Amino acid sequence: MNMICIGDSLTYGYGVSRGQRWTTLAAEKSGWTLTNHGVCGDTTGGMLVRMREIMRETAGRRDERCFLLMGGYNDIFFSGNSAGARENMAAMVHQLFAAGEMPLVAIGPGLAEGTYPAPWVNAVDFASAAAQIREYEEWLERFCDAFGVRSIDFRGDFRDRSGRARAELRLDGLHLNGDGHRVMAERVCKVISVMEREQMNA
Repeated sequence: MNMICIGDSLTYGYGVSRGQRWTTLAAEKSGWTLTNHGVCGDTTGGMLVRMREIMRETAGRRDERCFLLMGGYNDIFFSGNSAGARENMAAMVHQLFAAGEMPLVAIGPGLAEGTYPAPWVNAVDFASAAAQIREYEEWLERFCDAFGVRSIDFRGDFRDRSGRARAELRLDGLHLNGDGHRVMAERVCKVISVMEREQMNA
C-alpha cells in the first residue's frame, strides 16, 4: 500500500534529517510506501493544487493507495482564521471520494509554548493562532465523523496527562525533533495495523 502524504513542514520534516522523518520511520516499520509531499510553509490551498497534480500524473496507473492530508496551521498563521483551511480540506476530501480514492485526515500535534521560529515571531500572533488551531482541529474531528473519513489524531501524543505540551518532543513551539517524529510514526503505524486487519477481514 502506498500512503501519499500531503502537507506542510510537519509532513516534510523541517529541522530533521530525511532518515528521521515520520514518513521514513513509518515506512520502515510498516512495510508500506509513504511518499512525502510536504512543503515547508505551504497552505491547504497549495496542498489542494498538488493533490490534483498527483492525481492527474498518476491517472490510469493507480496501485493500492490512500492520501493522508495534514495541514491548516499556515492558513491560520497567515490569515488569522481557519476558514480557508476548512474549505480546502473539505474540498480535498470530497474530490478524493469522487475520484474513488481513499482520504485520511491527520489532526496535528498543535502548538507548544516555547521558542517559535524566529523569522515568524514578528509576523504571527502565536497566542491567537494556538486558540484558532484548537478550534480547527475540533472541527476536523467533527468533519471526519460526519463524512466517514478515517483520521489520525496526534494531539494526545504531544500532551502529558495534565494536558501540558511535551516540550521534549519539540525543536521549537511548532516543529518536532527526532523523538517527536518517532512518536508520529508510531501513531501512523497503529492506524496502518488497523487498516490491514480490516482488509484481512473484508
